[in-house]
Amino acid sequence: MLVLSRRPNEKILFPTIQAAIHVVTVKPGVVRLGIDAPEHVPVFREEVLDPDKLKELAATDQRLSDELRHELAHLLNNRLNATTVGLALLRRQLELGLHPEMKSTLAKVEQELQTLRQRTEALFANLPPVQAANRPERPVRRRALLVEDDRNERELLAGFLRLAGMEVATAGDGADALDYLHKGECPDFVLLDMVLPRCDGPTTVRAIRRDPAYAGLKIFGVTGMAQENFGLSQGPGGIDRWFRKPLNPEALLSELNQAS
Repeated sequence: MLVLSRRPNEKILFPTIQAAIHVVTVKPGVVRLGIDAPEHVPVFREEVLDPDKLKELAATDQRLSDELRHELAHLLNNRLNATTVGLALLRRQLELGLHPEMKSTLAKVEQELQTLRQRTEALFANLPPVQAANRPERPVRRRALLVEDDRNERELLAGFLRLAGMEVATAGDGADALDYLHKGECPDFVLLDMVLPRCDGPTTVRAIRRDPAYAGLKIFGVTGMAQENFGLSQGPGGIDRWFRKPLNPEALLSELNQAS
């Protein structure tokens, strides 16, 4: 229970439901309160509210919530299914060079997306607004430098980490990674493949660890080989943590969130 002390005319705010309680008068044995709340927020005195009525209100809220989820799921399934089929048709038409037909298909896909936007807006139109100023602040985005020579593998993993909320810079080998760092772009951690052209993983690690400008920079090694092959210690003077290929992206993300 939160216990607060208030003087007359001071308020207690409930910003997520746009409600407020303010003290009107204070007399011996009684405090008069004023309550400001939107119409969709029911307000009762405890002694006049039947416990069965309270259960009924809660059940109504739950039923409305369940109905909303069901309708939203149905809407998303139908519209996304149509959009997915439309994109598959577009891909096939592109492969066959059917450019005139693509225009009609693209119009249908755009119509599906427009319908989805309009229907979701209508669905949520009557919900109480949440004030943006009272939403919890987003956590600071962590910055990663991903060093991997395989372009496809590099871009796929970078895309996955970006969708998880990270800022990701990429480099194709150790030389590119060191150039990036020397420009003053110091990330929160380096995710470093060990087998690289020009400047391999161990050489890159030793160069970073010799430079006091990067003291405390975490380096996570990635390899499909035994880590003993690279002659690097584990800890702040070498590799902070090892990850074995083939990577499980979800497991990797979980480990990074704990380790970095």
